[in-house]
Amino acid sequence: MQTKLVCFDLDHTLIQEIHSVMLPCILNGREQDHKVIQAKEEAGLIDYIEADHLRAKLLSGLDEKEIDKCFLDIAKPLKNIAETIQTLHAYSIKCIVVTVGPKQVAKVVAKLWEFDAHYGSDYEVVNGKFTGKIINYIKSENKVDCLKDYCNREKLQAFECVAVGDGATDIPLFEYCAKSIAINASEKAKEVATFSIDTDNLTDILGFIV
Repeated sequence: MQTKLVCFDLDHTLIQEIHSVMLPCILNGREQDHKVIQAKEEAGLIDYIEADHLRAKLLSGLDEKEIDKCFLDIAKPLKNIAETIQTLHAYSIKCIVVTVGPKQVAKVVAKLWEFDAHYGSDYEVVNGKFTGKIINYIKSENKVDCLKDYCNREKLQAFECVAVGDGATDIPLFEYCAKSIAINASEKAKEVATFSIDTDNLTDILGFIV
């Protein structure tokens, strides 16, 4: 089987600690409010969908351009993301990012590390500023729809795809793709994945792909 596409999760896969909704909350001065929502989610008082809609409200008024300008000042990326994508491209393998987080953050990631496409939840932006609303939310099962959309455009099949992720929202992708790599992952994700690795260097996944 020749791999032609690698689909990457974003939160806790490409970036650690500071996830894609938390980052703009920090930029908007709402980090403490975010922590309250996070604690409720971790305690099981609200699910991840409700939590993300509450987090979205914390972005209200933030200029979208601040994400591009300040991303690397706040995000904690794994080592050698650019080198990994460059290597995969050298093998004519497409690379995309699919996240339940804001597509505005995924867009910055795709531009920074030269991914071929990005997908994420559509957080409303009017006149360059976040409104606090989510127009189209990408749930875990929708991640597969995003992958299928890209595959349809590029005429790729599931057996030519590899998924890389860390958690429950990546499991539908793991089950859809021919191969999957759980990186710094939850036990549930590791059980479903073809391969599993704990590392701070993204190039370590290359041995499973090329």
